[in-house]
Order: sequence, then structure tokens, then C-alpha cells
Amino acid sequence: MWCFDPTARWQLTHTQNSTAKKLKSTDSKILEMLLLHQGQVVSKEELENAAWPGRFVSKSSLTQSIAQLRFALGDSGREQKIIKTLPRQGYMLATNVMMMEINTQSKPSVEVSVQPEEQSELDSQNILILPRNSEITHSCVSSTTDISRIQWCLLILLSISLIMSSYWLTVMIYRNNHIARDKWQQTSYQGVRYFFEPKEQGEQLFNWLKDTYSDNLRMLYLSKNPEQLYVSCTYLSSSLKERKVTNMSFIHNFSPENIKRAIREQCQ
Repeated sequence: MWCFDPTARWQLTHTQNSTAKKLKSTDSKILEMLLLHQGQVVSKEELENAAWPGRFVSKSSLTQSIAQLRFALGDSGREQKIIKTLPRQGYMLATNVMMMEINTQSKPSVEVSVQPEEQSELDSQNILILPRNSEITHSCVSSTTDISRIQWCLLILLSISLIMSSYWLTVMIYRNNHIARDKWQQTSYQGVRYFFEPKEQGEQLFNWLKDTYSDNLRMLYLSKNPEQLYVSCTYLSSSLKERKVTNMSFIHNFSPENIKRAIREQCQ
């Protein structure tokens, strides 16, 4: 069972193994919206408005945030035990997998070290404080010195990862724009032309991701580095009837099925 506190530095806490995880602010807002409608379908538009109010973002932004939430919760796009995808409708958080608020009719005793006015504020925001039982002896909020140090280490690692991801994405875009395509291996499968590096890992990427996609998908560029896998798709927009390009990046823990699902959702 997961505990979620959007006001904490480490928003996600597992109530059994005591692990804590930090989410990006946009991912936290999306999870909070799903929690407020637990067991109900929330449309993509509602989630986008909650995470990026008043901003225009690509379709891949929401898809990647959902993927990151699934990864943090130990879920996957194939199993969908926690966050379910409802095609053409939106997403839904499964019931009985995450606690958000305490039932006011039978509120159990709790252990919490906050002032009364702070507790009132938490209650007004539907923030859960974990009940005491034989297995749980701590609240959802972790404020120890160790976690603070871990947070700084993770922040540094995240910054390094973002810098490296930006570098490799820039390299891939440069190579796509300036390197002659005859240096990339090309092959067609089910009406889609694939471009990948003429190496063993390029062949492996092609064999992983080749599939039957929508008729308007024209080309797929596949590349990866030691940190991430990149996919760039060229497709004919079904609404505007013009050629468009969508770039996506995935960590290596993503399964081929999840990446194919993202291609189908974003490249149409």
C-alpha cells in the first residue's frame, strides 16, 4: 500500500517496506488528480489542465508522466495494476492501492508530529497521515537527516542525468539533420520505414520495436545510448493532414511493449 502526500519532499511512501520516493511537481499533480477521482476515469484534458494549467504541451508530456508514475509505483504499461489506461477516455487509478484520506466516521489513532493548525491545513487538503498498527510506526512525511542527505544526492544525480539526456538528444537531432542517411541502416516493415544505426544494437532496437502501427505513421528513427533510448517518429496528422514529427525518450527499464504503446498514442 502506498501513501501519498503532495506537500512532502518525498511524496510517496510505501507503508510496508518504508521506502520513500520523490516525484516531479507535474507528476505529483497528476497523481493527486487521479487520487481525488480514485476508481473513476479522468480525461487527458483534465490531467493536462491540472499539471500544466494555461500551458500548451505535447501529447507525449502526459504519456511520459504516466509512465514515470507507473515506474515509481512498481507498475507497468502491460500489467496496469495501479494506473489503468482507458483508450480514448483517459486514465484511472485502481482502488485499494493507495491511501489518501482517513474516514472521518471511524478515524484510527495516528502518530504525527505537527501543530494543530498544520494538521487542519493537511486535513483540508485531503493529505493522509498513516494510521498506527503493528507494522507501521511512522507517518507519511519523512523528515530525518538521512532522507535530507539522500535527497541532495538524488538531486545531483537527477541534474547530471538531465544534462546527459539533453546532450544525447542534441546529438541525435544533429545526426538526423546533418549526417547522410546512407550511414543509417534503412528497412521497411508493415508500411513503415525504420532508420537505425548499422550496429548490433541498431538491429536489436529494430527487432524490438517493429510492429504493425497506424496507417499514417511514415518513419521511425531509433537510437540509444548507455542511459536512454530515443524514438523519433514522422507521421501524417489525422486531423490536419500534414506531416509532423514527435521525439520521445525512455529509460532502459521501459519494456518494448510500453514503448510501442507510446508510439501508437503519440504518432497519429
